[in-house]
Formats: sequence, structure tokens, C-alpha cells
Amino acid sequence: MTAEIINISLIALIAFCAALAQGATGFGFAIIALPFLLLVLGSLDAIGLTIILNLLVSLVLAPGLWRQAPRGPLLRLSLGSAVGFPIGLAIFLHASLDWVRLAIGLIILLFAAALAWRQYKVPTHGELAPRPWQETLVGVLSGAMATALAMPGPAAMLYLSARGMAKDALRACTLCLFALSYGAALVLQAGAGAVASQAWLAAAFAALPTVLGAIAGNRLSSRLDEGRYRTIILSILLATGAYTTGAAMLSW
Repeated sequence: MTAEIINISLIALIAFCAALAQGATGFGFAIIALPFLLLVLGSLDAIGLTIILNLLVSLVLAPGLWRQAPRGPLLRLSLGSAVGFPIGLAIFLHASLDWVRLAIGLIILLFAAALAWRQYKVPTHGELAPRPWQETLVGVLSGAMATALAMPGPAAMLYLSARGMAKDALRACTLCLFALSYGAALVLQAGAGAVASQAWLAAAFAALPTVLGAIAGNRLSSRLDEGRYRTIILSILLATGAYTTGAAMLSW
């Protein structure tokens, strides 16, 4: 089996697993897939590939969830994201692979720590009232992370989770936001010539596993034991975050 076939098979497997998590929970594709895609591809083409595949997941799932998404938060997050998109693109165009790996690893570790703190330490008192200015600022950060790192999810997900938003509404809101974020990120990066032909070719091979993973995850979403699943996700996040951060630091 040639190296190319092995790489394509690995990319397809990574895409399926990440799409399964995204379909089930509303987040997780980039956080799970990107560190491994960086390892397989060894270049920033992994970011372009992640954007393409995550957009595909969002287009598969968002139409069925649109009516469940809270309109106010989604609108303000989207407006803020529009401001953040060009900021993130400027960062991406001047970033090195090692800095991107380090940033991704640290973001994943911080995201895992915040989720763990939320899950095990913070009592739930119902959903808090929205604060429009906070949602807009979170949107700016989410948009910048979308075009810079293919990761709009952590900022938006942590904010909405901290507000106490119900699981189904949070999942719908993030997936609808991702459809906008990844669509804009793809247009901006492609317009800047930052999406290589290798990313498009890999996306073509991984498209079917991605769609199948998203559909399977969507069907699993209502059957999940949320506590156990979050424990598994936290373990994956800690492992991938530690590996990505360590690999980036050792490469220096």
C-alpha cells in the first residue's frame, strides 16, 4: 500500500470520526480533526481541508436545525464574525506551521479545561439573559479563529454553554453559525490563494465519509448519555491538545 493511499485512508477516517462528533454535539470537527490532519499532511493545507469538510458538515446538518436556533444570539454572533473574518485571514497569511500547531494545541487545552470546569465545578441555574455586546465580541473572536485556524467553535460554544443554553438550542446555534463561518473562511482563503489543490483533492476523497459521519452523529444526538460522552470528549481533547502542543514545542 503506497503512502498516498495510506494518507487518503487516514484522512477519510479522521473526517468520519470528527463529523460523527460534530453531528452528535454541534461542535468538535476542527478540534478533533485538525491536529491529526496537520500530522498527516504536514502543512497548513490541513486548515483549508478542515474548512472545506466542516462547511460540508454544516450544509448537511444546518437546514434541519435552523428553526431550533435562537435568532438573537445567532444574529449577533454572525455580525461579530463578519468583523473577525478579515482579522483572522491576516493572521493566517503571516503564520508559520509551528506557530499554528502551538496555537491550536493551547486552544484545545484551554477549551478542555474550560469544559471540565463547567462540567464538574459550576452548578446550573438555568439560562442567563443574553448580553448583546458580549455576543458580538464573542462573534468577532469566533470569526477571527475561523479564518486563522478553522476553529470558530470554541469561543462561541464556551460562551453559549456558560450562559446555560439548552443542548438542542446550543447545537442548532453553533451549526448554523458554522455554515456562515466556514463559508466565509473558504471564500476569503480561496480568494487569497491560500487553499491549495492538495486540500481540494483530499476533500473530494473525504467528502463521502464526512457526510456519512455527520448523518450518523445527527441520529445519535438524541441517544447520547451526555455526561459519559463529555468525559470521552474531554479525554480526547486533553490527549490531542497535549500532543499538538508538545510536537510544536519540540519542533523548535
